[in-house]
Order: sequence, then structure tokens, then C-alpha cells
Amino acid sequence: MNTLRLLSIACLAVVALPAAAAEPYAGLSLATPGEATITAAGKTPLNNDNSPHAFKLYGGLKLTDEWAVEVGYGVFGSYHFSDPGTGFHARESVSAVTGAARYSLSLGESFAVFGKLGLAVNRMRFTNSLGMSTRESFVRPLWGFGVEYRLTRQLAVPLEFEYLGHSHKQGDFRQQKLEIGLRYQF
Repeated sequence: MNTLRLLSIACLAVVALPAAAAEPYAGLSLATPGEATITAAGKTPLNNDNSPHAFKLYGGLKLTDEWAVEVGYGVFGSYHFSDPGTGFHARESVSAVTGAARYSLSLGESFAVFGKLGLAVNRMRFTNSLGMSTRESFVRPLWGFGVEYRLTRQLAVPLEFEYLGHSHKQGDFRQQKLEIGLRYQF
């Protein structure tokens, strides 16, 4: 029993020591809405009628000057579809939860480039005027890269591309976003 307790304390210390030295940050990004296509009755492809607002809120811990870990939640909007000839209407809502390791390379005082690798839990909800309603969640590898301009030591403007995965269950659905926002280092 004492060995188990000692092992637990050692594991907790290994995790807590770097976290205590880590610098937290938070950010908010505006993302491209993307385009969506569904196949309606009669196999007619319908493109979305709108361009929904897409946002991502994230936070992270900067462990060293180069390495950080990051989690995020993206609300990518609701796509609306309609076929005026048949009166068919549909809606697809999309969101994602992400977790990634991030590596940054400083290019002087003001600029840095970065890459990230992790996992994304994608969620979709689909409803239509025929009474059909489905939900789907899928986990896919996440990867991304970008550039960041530091306004001050605490405030930066990141521009990044993130690929969150795809699914073929409800047609060909891809989650990829170009994002720009603000990141604040505490």
C-alpha cells in the first residue's frame, strides 16, 4: 500500500512541477465558415444557403519557450439548406473539442511560426423538414500550422490553419479552418 501511495505522489509531482512553472494563455479566434453540401431526396446536391459565423475559444499552458499544450472548443455554426422546388429544408450544426501539443519557433521579437498536433472530437447535428434528425461524433487526428505576430509580451495575433478531420458517414464532411484571433499570455 505504501509503495502505491509513493508512486502516486511521484506521478503527481512529475505532472505538477512543470505545470507550476508553465505560463497559461487564452485566445479567441474567428474561423472561416467553410462550405457544406448535402444530397437531398433524388440525389440532388444542395449547397448551404448561408455563411455561418465560426469561432474558437482555447487555452493553453506554455511549458517552455518552444512547447505548449492547448485545448479548445470551436462553434462552427449551423449550415442551412433549401430546395425551393420541393420545399425541402435542412440544417446541420457543427462543433469540435480539441487538444494538441504546440511547437513554436521564434523569428525575432515580434514574429513566430508554429505547428500543432493532437486530437479533435468533431460533433455534427442534422435535422430536416422530413422529420429526420441525426447526430454524429467522431475523433480524428488534428494538425495545424501558423504564424503569430506579437503586439506586446502578453498579446499576440495568431493566423493559423487547422485540419480537424473528416467523415464519410453523412457524405463527405471535412473540418478544416483558417483562423485569425487574439491570444493573451497571463
